[in-house]
Amino acid sequence: MMKNQVRLLRDKELEEAAIIYTNVFSGSPWNEPWSRNTAYARLYDISKTPGYIGIGYFHSENNKLIGFIVGNEEQWANYKTFYLNEICVLTSIQQTGVGTSLLTFLKELLVQRKVKEAYVSTERGQGKPARFLKRRVLSSINPVY
Repeated sequence: MMKNQVRLLRDKELEEAAIIYTNVFSGSPWNEPWSRNTAYARLYDISKTPGYIGIGYFHSENNKLIGFIVGNEEQWANYKTFYLNEICVLTSIQQTGVGTSLLTFLKELLVQRKVKEAYVSTERGQGKPARFLKRRVLSSINPVY
């Protein structure tokens, strides 16, 4: 079995993430008109927001990015939350554990940072994204959908 790597994203890897983002969200069920430039602009903007966390899943053989999470930690009066802006995995390898690995890494990081809640806003995908997140990892961090 291959040993893939999950780690924090570097700024220079946002361009590779933008390619994945464009391919995934231009397809079904989203069918949104993303280009590499607009996807990069979105990911870049998220990365420059205070509290940014970006996590990538990299293939062991060629170190290519094949999935990622980006979001922001936010301070509230007496606790911190995390807004999961985007989770994205190459369509060809979805449902192989990549998303779960990304969320497991995120959960461990959020626990270390004493983040109390994680939330996501998703309407498309027939509810599958929210169910996936709830079923997997975020359930133990007080998810808000």
